[in-house]
Amino acid sequence: MPFEAAAVLVVLAPRLAAVPIVLPLLVVASVSRWLCGRSFGEHVRGPASYVAIGCGAGAVALALAFVVGAPLAEALSGGAVIWSEYPIVRGNASALAAVLVIVGATAIASELVLRGWLVERVLELGRGPALLAIFVGAFAEALVTAGSLEARIGAFGFGVGLGWMYVASGRNLVVPISARLAFQLGVVLLEAGRLVD
Repeated sequence: MPFEAAAVLVVLAPRLAAVPIVLPLLVVASVSRWLCGRSFGEHVRGPASYVAIGCGAGAVALALAFVVGAPLAEALSGGAVIWSEYPIVRGNASALAAVLVIVGATAIASELVLRGWLVERVLELGRGPALLAIFVGAFAEALVTAGSLEARIGAFGFGVGLGWMYVASGRNLVVPISARLAFQLGVVLLEAGRLVD
């Protein structure tokens, strides 16, 4: 555990803008899992219905964020919610395809790091209830999320939901990966359709 904590601090310190923070963390997570004699593959299993459940949960979360969350956040903060991360996808099919691949790969890497490594390590160490592990993952989600305090609070809530799905599915990464993919790819598609700013 000390190696892992030190490696995370080293990775988080420079915050390289060009590289999503989860990519160097994925390297640390992979080395950590390997040193423990474990792999991410242990937590990718189950029937195909798990993919449908995860995608459905991600789609519902996106719909709630779009219909309820964004207007509520705008009313409370007095400012507009900024959805747009990739304005290049608007009216540009080739850029849309490239961005979908990048966002999809980053989403998978995020779940491998946050649930498949951090939450799993807390659960493996047996330090407290599963709820503690879920909150560790959610806190890490908020920490690696760029943006305002509101964005980080939203990321924490999103992390709690994904962590709960991970634990409730028997520590299976398929469900939270599917949910994150549905949510994040859905945001890109909304942006491509000019439905969000």
